[in-house]
Amino acid sequence: MRLFAFTSVLPAIALFILLSSDQAFGAAVPIVRRASSSKWTAGDLKTSNYRKTAIQHNPAGSYMPTAGGSKVAWQKNGKGDAEHVIEPGSHIKPVLNSMKIPKNSGFHKDLKSALNHPDNLSMLHPGANKAKAQLTADPRRNPKNKAAANHYMQQRPIQHKASATMNRIESAAKKHRIKNFVAKVKANVKKAFPHIKRSELDEDYFE
Repeated sequence: MRLFAFTSVLPAIALFILLSSDQAFGAAVPIVRRASSSKWTAGDLKTSNYRKTAIQHNPAGSYMPTAGGSKVAWQKNGKGDAEHVIEPGSHIKPVLNSMKIPKNSGFHKDLKSALNHPDNLSMLHPGANKAKAQLTADPRRNPKNKAAANHYMQQRPIQHKASATMNRIESAAKKHRIKNFVAKVKANVKKAFPHIKRSELDEDYFE
């Protein structure tokens, strides 16, 4: 009985010695520190009241599909979703993550302000809005309401909003000296809004 008790604690003693040795611990059981999550999400770029702002500045209506369903038109009293013309999720978030730009900075504040400005907010039929989000992420996708979403993005008032927002984003990047950010965003935006032109200054105005 005594022999059994002694031998049964040997593995525990051996493990204690291993874990107590700096050299052994470092070699056999390395400490892996898990970095805190710093990935950007679309929610990091949206204000809590953007829907209210969109309704206030796009009163009494929404872009809604016409009878054939392949086009949209502004409809008085139309019931639509509040939407960001330049999409925080598909246009901006990937660039922030790829460039490893930190959150909670002055640039974050100014970028969020630009994306939630009335110039970047509109009202759109829920189905077309969902299709637009998918198409801005990948134009090769074929969602329901694709034609209506594409027609919406061709509307002059919407293209004007896209241009105004890109100007604000460019000003924020220049203010905070975020080199190449605008060029990368424009590469994403141009897939949905071909009228957005790439500035000659995008690549090297901070040299």
